[in-house]
Amino acid sequence: MNLAILHYHLNRGGVTRVIENQLAALDAVLRPGERWRVALLFGGRRNDWPEDLPEKLQVIRLSLHEVPELDYDDQCEQSRAGGPDKLAGRLAELFARIGFTPQETVLHVHNHSLGKNVSLPASLARLAGRGYPLLLQIHDFAEDFRPANYRRIRDAGVAGALYPQAPHIHYAVLNGRDYEILQAAGVDVGRLYRLPNPVPEMDHLPPRPEARRLLADRFGIGEQEQFVLYPVRCIRRKNVGEALLYSALAPPGTVVGLTLPPLNPAELPIYQSWKQLAAELDLPVCFELGAPGGLSFAENLAAADLILTTSLAEGFGMVFLESWLAGRPLLGRDLPEVTRDFIKMGLKLDWLRPQLDIPLDWVGADTFRQNLLAAYRRTLEAYDREEPKDLVEQLDAKINEGKVDFGDLDETLQQQVLRTVCGSEKNRRRALQCNPWIERSLSVRRDEVCELITENARAIGQHFSHQPSGQRLLQTYRQVAASPHDGQPQPLPHAERILDRFVNPTRFRPLRGQSFVSR
Repeated sequence: MNLAILHYHLNRGGVTRVIENQLAALDAVLRPGERWRVALLFGGRRNDWPEDLPEKLQVIRLSLHEVPELDYDDQCEQSRAGGPDKLAGRLAELFARIGFTPQETVLHVHNHSLGKNVSLPASLARLAGRGYPLLLQIHDFAEDFRPANYRRIRDAGVAGALYPQAPHIHYAVLNGRDYEILQAAGVDVGRLYRLPNPVPEMDHLPPRPEARRLLADRFGIGEQEQFVLYPVRCIRRKNVGEALLYSALAPPGTVVGLTLPPLNPAELPIYQSWKQLAAELDLPVCFELGAPGGLSFAENLAAADLILTTSLAEGFGMVFLESWLAGRPLLGRDLPEVTRDFIKMGLKLDWLRPQLDIPLDWVGADTFRQNLLAAYRRTLEAYDREEPKDLVEQLDAKINEGKVDFGDLDETLQQQVLRTVCGSEKNRRRALQCNPWIERSLSVRRDEVCELITENARAIGQHFSHQPSGQRLLQTYRQVAASPHDGQPQPLPHAERILDRFVNPTRFRPLRGQSFVSR
C-alpha cells in the first residue's frame, strides 16, 4: 500500500511530533516483507525535523515532498494563489509522478479544517472526486474558540466544503468528545475512528542528580528545593496565572518552573505582564527553563519533583500521560472532557481537580459577571452567532456558594487575585481553605507513590505505546483503503452542530476569548 501524509509544515512540535510518532508506531507493527511507501507532503517549512528519520524506519520507505501551496495562507504567497483547483492539480501531478494511484493509496491529512489554508478542504474533495480515499484527522477545531480561523473559512466561502462526506472519506479524532461531536454532526460511525496520539516510552531521561545540578547552575534553583515543573509554551489557554497562584500557595522551599515563551508576537504582551507580576510579588517562579540556554525537555523532567498542569483546553492532553512515564506525580487542573478517556483506560489522576475556587468577594460579583458576559458576547460576535436568551442565567451558574473558578477570570482579575493572596497570610490561608486538595497534592513525594506511578505507566503503555498505536493505524488504513472509491463528496448534514457544541456558555473561558491588554 502507498500512504501519503499531508500537513502544512514539519516544524518541530504539535502535529509534526504526532506524525513522527505515528510513523514510528506503524513501522513497529509492519512485517518486513510489506515495504510500505510513505510520501510526506508539506508546505516547505521543516525547522528541527529529524532528517535521519528515513534511516531509522525499518520497513517504511519514507520520502519528503515540498508543495508550497500546502502551507499556511499567511506564510506563503503560493498557498493563496490559484485556490482549490491549483492545489488539487499540484497534488494530483505529484501523485502521478511518484506512482501513487487512487487504487493503491490512502491520503492521511492532518488538521485540514483548521482554517490555516482555506484552499485545502475543497482541494481534498476534488481529489476524493478522482477516487483517492481520505483519512482526515482532526486535532483542533476552528469552532473551538478560534474565531479568526473560522472567519477566514467563512469569508473564503468554503464552509460548506469543510467536512466533505463520501464512502471513501473517513475521519479520525483524538478523543471521545470529538468523536461524539462529529457523530452528532452527521459523520457515519463506520467512517469515524479514534486515533489517540502515540506516546513513546521515556527511557532517555538523564540521572536526576545531573539534571538538578544543571538546574542549579543555570537558574539558581537549589538541589534541596522542591521543583514543580509546568512543561508548557506560555500561551493564554495554558492559564499561566494559575501556575503563578500555585507558587504563591506552595510551602516555603518550593519553586514553580515554566519552560517556554510564546512564539506568537500577539501573545508576548500578556506573557511579559505575568513575568513582571511574578517579579513584583517576588513569587518563587522561574520562566523559560526550556528556552535556548536552558535545560532540554528530558532534563527538566528528570529534575522535577512534581509535574503541574493548569491548562484550560487540550486536544489530546499529552501532559496527562507523559508525567507518569517520566516517573513524576501530576497535579493541577483536570479537563474531564479529555481525561475521561484516560480514566476509562485505568489511569488514576488523584491530584487533579476541574476547578480552583477563589472567593467571589475578591473580584466582586458585578465585575465578575460583567467581564464574563462582555468576553462571551465578543466571542459570539466573532463567530457571528446570536446570543442565547438565557445567557445571563447560564453564566451566573458559574458562581457557586460565593466562590468562582480562577479559570473563569480574565488576566486582569487573575492578577488582582494574585495580589490579594500575596497581600497577607490570612488571604493565602483562605485560598487554601477553598482548595484543601492543593496542600495535599503539593506534599506528594515520588518515593511514597511509586506503585501508583508504575500502575499508571503500565496503563499508558498498554493503550498508547507504539505497538497498540501502530495496530490502530494499520487497521484504520486498511479499512479506508477497502472502502468504495466512488461517489462525489457531499456536505456534512449538520455541520452547525459542531460550532453549537464548542461555543457553548458552559465551556467558555475569558482566556480563550479576546486578548487581554495590560492596563
